[in-house]
Amino acid sequence: MIFKYKFCLWLIDTLSIQPLTLPEIQKKWLNASANEDGDPLAERTFNRYRREAESLMYVDIKCDKRDGNLYKIIRPDGFKNDELQQWLLSAFRVSSLAERVNQREEVMIEPAPPAANLLQDVMEAIDGKRLLRIVYKSHYQNEKEIILLPAFVRLFKQRWYVIGEVRGKERAMTCALERVKEIELLEGSKVKFSPKLRAILKPEVYFEHCFGIIRQFEPITIRFRAFWPQDAYLKDVPLHASQIEVNHTEDYTDFEMFVRPTYDLKQELLWYRDKLAILSPESFRQDMIQVLRATLSGYETGESHAIDE
Repeated sequence: MIFKYKFCLWLIDTLSIQPLTLPEIQKKWLNASANEDGDPLAERTFNRYRREAESLMYVDIKCDKRDGNLYKIIRPDGFKNDELQQWLLSAFRVSSLAERVNQREEVMIEPAPPAANLLQDVMEAIDGKRLLRIVYKSHYQNEKEIILLPAFVRLFKQRWYVIGEVRGKERAMTCALERVKEIELLEGSKVKFSPKLRAILKPEVYFEHCFGIIRQFEPITIRFRAFWPQDAYLKDVPLHASQIEVNHTEDYTDFEMFVRPTYDLKQELLWYRDKLAILSPESFRQDMIQVLRATLSGYETGESHAIDE
């Protein structure tokens, strides 16, 4: 099972880089780090596992006879899981790299997200449309018990979150898994979301126009200036999917994005320090100035200055 899974991911990863003929695939697999035993790849085995790879990653792997019998990856119309696919492939690449160097200090990675052991119960609840009993301790409230109908999970900045409906209150809630003190998958028949939240509790809807994990405020158009060389980095990795370039000089680039002006967005913008400045709207610009003044005051006095969000 492990061998088959490794081969499927290796095949998708390899063909994502360039189409190959079967002899070329066989040659590459013979020398691949994922092929720990160095076994040759028979055509029959390739065809069987190719179908497994198609099912695993929701793609088609077709042989183009008109183009020299090259095997190519074809994504179906309406394919929506490209980010998840890339995440799985990235995890596979890191795993292969670690095996290649025998997990020595040559591979340096960030710590794994905490509380990933709770995902098993969460995913079973999502698949079975069942309730979870959660004892939750946020940093702002006392420990409390929640009955949650989970809708989906999200990984953001090395933290796992589960988003769902609080049973009996018809409101959505986002729970950080590392703050879950107890979790129990409750027995019972399948449960439906309330009509009020049914259409909202979908990843592409719930976090639409959000920068991070907070869903608050109406989205606005924010224009900001990134000074060189930070503007070059923001062109490579945009702050938000809606980010567009509106002006460019040798010294800076102006960008716009349509996003909710949340606390986590402000945190991200402040991370760039003097290499980024908000241009508009004026209300958001003043909010950021207030945060910067409170920060400076905190450095000068050694006291925290709370700002209403």
